[in-house]
Amino acid sequence: MTKAFLFTLLVIYIFIMKNLIVLLALCALVMGCSERPDRIEKKLESYLQEDLKFMVAETMHASGNKNGLLDEPYYRVKDFRLFEGAAAEIYSAYAEVDFFIYKDIAMHEKRKYRYDAQSRHWDRYLKTLLFGKDSIQ
Repeated sequence: MTKAFLFTLLVIYIFIMKNLIVLLALCALVMGCSERPDRIEKKLESYLQEDLKFMVAETMHASGNKNGLLDEPYYRVKDFRLFEGAAAEIYSAYAEVDFFIYKDIAMHEKRKYRYDAQSRHWDRYLKTLLFGKDSIQ
């Protein structure tokens, strides 16, 4: 084999390896930027549990007792959506949740959440008190 032939093989090998490394880096970047939907939902569940605990603690602190609260406060996810494509560049998911904590008052709190795709966390952006009991009970 001639030196020119070996040099040509070396150049081709380097070219292929460089492109392979670039391709692997791009795959890793794409995989790192997207998050699985089940993981997004799991993050929402833990966020909602924390919100519920905080609402109960805040109400108990304000009233001084637990008498007006349900024995088991709960929340109900009324709307959950995952976005794809261009719609998911900033926020990749949306949730609307009703929280029920009061025993004798026909009132609940509606909260809206969105999942920030860049920082990978849920953001609560609206809280509203509404009159009425849970429609499912």
